[in-house]
Amino acid sequence: MIRNYLGIFLALFFICNSTSGQMNYRIGDIANETIEVYDTNKVAVKLKVPDDAGYLIVYNYRWVNAGNGVDAKDSIKVLEEKIAEAIVGGMIGKLHVICISYDKDAKYDDWINLIKKEKPLKTNSRYKVDYYNLHNNGIGELKSKALFSRLCLIGPDGKILLWSKYFAGFRYHRTEARINVKAKLVTSDSKGVKTPLNNALVHVDSGDMFDTIAKTRTDKYGDFELNLPNDKKKYKIKVKPQDEKTKNISILTRQGQEIQKMELKATGFEYELLSADIIVLAEIQTEDISLKYELFNSSTRLKDLTTDENIFYPVSKTEIKPESKIILDKIVKILNENPKAKLEIISHTDAIGDDAANMELSSKRALTVADYFIKSGIKADRIKAIGKGETQIRNRCGNGVACSDQEQEYNRRTEFKFTK
Repeated sequence: MIRNYLGIFLALFFICNSTSGQMNYRIGDIANETIEVYDTNKVAVKLKVPDDAGYLIVYNYRWVNAGNGVDAKDSIKVLEEKIAEAIVGGMIGKLHVICISYDKDAKYDDWINLIKKEKPLKTNSRYKVDYYNLHNNGIGELKSKALFSRLCLIGPDGKILLWSKYFAGFRYHRTEARINVKAKLVTSDSKGVKTPLNNALVHVDSGDMFDTIAKTRTDKYGDFELNLPNDKKKYKIKVKPQDEKTKNISILTRQGQEIQKMELKATGFEYELLSADIIVLAEIQTEDISLKYELFNSSTRLKDLTTDENIFYPVSKTEIKPESKIILDKIVKILNENPKAKLEIISHTDAIGDDAANMELSSKRALTVADYFIKSGIKADRIKAIGKGETQIRNRCGNGVACSDQEQEYNRRTEFKFTK
């Protein structure tokens, strides 16, 4: 069954190589086209270039040929890396991924059944994924072959940025750009208690010979920061702790979210930093709450969406600061446009201070946000306010643990849980 997924999961990236003779797109050209395609409900859809959602990646495939070539499971990993590479390399925000096939008659029904059973490449918080088929549309198939290669990327203005007939040839990096990677290193004892690695030597290797391109040391919180050239697909982080008896090291975000345990080798601890990790460690934000909801709302698989947002209050108070009202007004708009949606507001604090006082503070803050929505015209029965205090600390910073401001901030959050 895995091999049957080969063609389906992949549908990314716009083409620039004409086979019909009617078009001859090249990188840098502006495309302005509409192709009639069909979705998994056999409904005709207008596929437009450029895409209103922003950047567009399309993979052109034919799933009836599944099984010829790379195993689908491996292909999915490669495809996801290519998407991550485009996001990081181009600092791309809104991204729409199209998986387009061209199966006829009974093969089209087979395609529908397979896609409905399980979508190999799934929509997530960073990009939306749609599956389409040309299904007996002869003119559309000619246009598709003229406009799409195997993989291609088109900008929001319709400019063709990159295309390739093979995964290996698709590399989208602006070589002049650099990325700031911010991370944390910790070690864990037998009870799972995490301790920051202070003054550990960190260096990053890259290239075929894995030459050192940057190095630094961690501070007392295990934090380090490196400025890397944005021209490589992968980097290798190597760590030498002060204490030679250190048995394990994990790499985390500055806020304390674990990325991966590092591998202990003869030369020390190592971890190969992939493009998907860089998105997180470089703190690249690819969309706001409006896009997150749009992606969620377009999915038939997801029934609820929980998203963290920075809602700011004065210290130990419940009044909402003006800068937070921008986010709240976006949520009001979402609720007005989706009258069946309901919302839970879940407020969390850090572990600084008294437990009971933090519980009371979080409850009041959640109620304040709920009151803002109700005063904005949202019916009270669609809103639920919940205070969690410090009961759901999501990193090592429990009571009495010395942590950085960023680690503490990771726990001070307001979650919005939408249900359809």
